[in-house]
Amino acid sequence: MARGFRLSAAGLSGALLAGAMAAAVALPAGPARAGSVTAESIFDRQATRQQARSQVPKGATVTRTVCEDLEVGLDNTRYRCTVYYTMTPAPTPTPAATPAPSAPATGQP
Repeated sequence: MARGFRLSAAGLSGALLAGAMAAAVALPAGPARAGSVTAESIFDRQATRQQARSQVPKGATVTRTVCEDLEVGLDNTRYRCTVYYTMTPAPTPTPAATPAPSAPATGQP
């Protein structure tokens, strides 16, 4: 991970808690899964947003991005951006049609 960036523990613990709850309770599979990634930086808002977006899983659709400027004292600002996304499950491949077995060849004398 680039210097100055870190994942928020709150974002990770929320995702882990949600995963544990889903594993403990058998729920029917939904059409899509949602998640979020949070990054923090001392550099600037745009770099923080880009760092969070770079950690979104491939194939996910970004639904929303929220950024905050956090004043940490002595005219220092920390930036926090959270990117929310959804994952649509891949379609289940249908088995290829298997050809019907052919009749055994009959030998002619």
